[in-house]
Amino acid sequence: MTHLFTAKETKELEKLTFERGVSYLQMMENAGRACCEAIHGEWGAAGKRVTLLCGKGGNGGDGFVLARHLLLRGAFPLVVQIAPAAQNDAVEMFGRLGNIPVIGLPEESAAKKLFAESDIIVDAVYGIGMHGTLPDAVRALLEQANESPAHRVAVDIPSGVCADDGSVAEGAFQAELTIALGCYKPAHFSLPGNGYCGKILLRSFGEDAEDRVKIKTAAFTMAPKEAFELLPPRRAAGNKGTFGMVLNLAGSRGMSGAAALSTKAALRSGAGLVKLATAKSLIPVIAAGLYEPVMLGLEESENGQMLWDERLDEALLKAAVCAVGCGIGSGKAGCELMAHLLHTRTCQLVIDADGVNCMAQAAELKEHIGPGALLTPHPLEFSRLMGKSVAEVQRNRIAAAREAAKELGTVVLLKGSSTVIAHPDGRLYLNTTGNSGLAKGGSGDVLTGMIAGFAAQGMSLFRAAIAGACLHGAAADLLAMERSEYSILPSDLIETLPQLLKQLEK
Repeated sequence: MTHLFTAKETKELEKLTFERGVSYLQMMENAGRACCEAIHGEWGAAGKRVTLLCGKGGNGGDGFVLARHLLLRGAFPLVVQIAPAAQNDAVEMFGRLGNIPVIGLPEESAAKKLFAESDIIVDAVYGIGMHGTLPDAVRALLEQANESPAHRVAVDIPSGVCADDGSVAEGAFQAELTIALGCYKPAHFSLPGNGYCGKILLRSFGEDAEDRVKIKTAAFTMAPKEAFELLPPRRAAGNKGTFGMVLNLAGSRGMSGAAALSTKAALRSGAGLVKLATAKSLIPVIAAGLYEPVMLGLEESENGQMLWDERLDEALLKAAVCAVGCGIGSGKAGCELMAHLLHTRTCQLVIDADGVNCMAQAAELKEHIGPGALLTPHPLEFSRLMGKSVAEVQRNRIAAAREAAKELGTVVLLKGSSTVIAHPDGRLYLNTTGNSGLAKGGSGDVLTGMIAGFAAQGMSLFRAAIAGACLHGAAADLLAMERSEYSILPSDLIETLPQLLKQLEK
């Protein structure tokens, strides 16, 4: 597990490092030197013309140290001082620049010429201190830097990107390389901020592992191996009852694929028994290619949506988890089914797609979600449910997911590149696996089935969602090594899952 530190938590890490005997001035020296070694490792430093944009605080101080070490490496650094150094250690490091040339904020034409002649541009303006909008002059300077053909490097976090949530101000610095100092921040792994980071390298300012552990961070990410280790062990003497039953309410006329994909994914994820409840006209179609699940054909409305009947009440009593929403439709019948389910449920719920859309249409249903449920919307479904525009959701995905989890009292999985999973208690998981091959209709149905299958075996919904999202993306990454991302199908994910799990067992 990789812990992600907010700006406040990063300051706490610095304080612990100081208490261990490393001065703040030495931390700045360590950070600047580490940035120099990272840049040298990427492109070499000798003979390079490096323009460093330095602010008045600690990030600027790191930039001053970096300039000095670049000079020792044979580079030709030039410091653009955005504002006079104000932080004590930054003032000290500014004084150590020696003969390194320093200029003030340049005029537009001078800046354009300067950046055109640079081999590398370093952003050391704000770092984790960035909040709100960029001052006009700084925004204009960064926009010009972004247009340069030079390599662009951000110290800790690109200016204009909020470290805590990944939100981005207009004109933010677009880095090719970001050197994270001491710890990763949420913005390094969350859109839109991580889209401005480029390649991310973690470097030390003098902290150690014990310092990191002492700070209780809420945000984290995981590697596939760690996600696999969340799964409950398979008992040798277990039976289908041991590994739980999934009741999957999925499909409607024209949406048989959603039912088939989510059901098969639940089976591939280890559930002992999967019962598919769907419109009865779909049973022959699905049963022709899917032999393992128990089928429950329900009466359907004129437009092919399943209708609730008392057999579902009995099935719910036996289920460990109920997945609902994959292709059920969001018309009258679908919404009535969701209302009945939310009022009578006796097990955990994984609510996807049309299940979320139905709740968006009937706001009073949101009051019945509460604990024991997981919502898995994509941004448009989320926007309908929470009354926000898609643009607003995407501007700050972390805040959107956290607010929804707290308001609804349940776990929320906001799909997309860098999927966000938020717990009502504030814990936050950011997913780092997956690729553009997942951008196809049906991928979400597979994810729903995987999460339900994991949860049926006794995992909490939060842990099942983490494992599902991480391994779902990892399956896509494994496929991308074998074939083009253009050609990955949702059904391929299901067939690749056994191979992935076998690799992770080793």
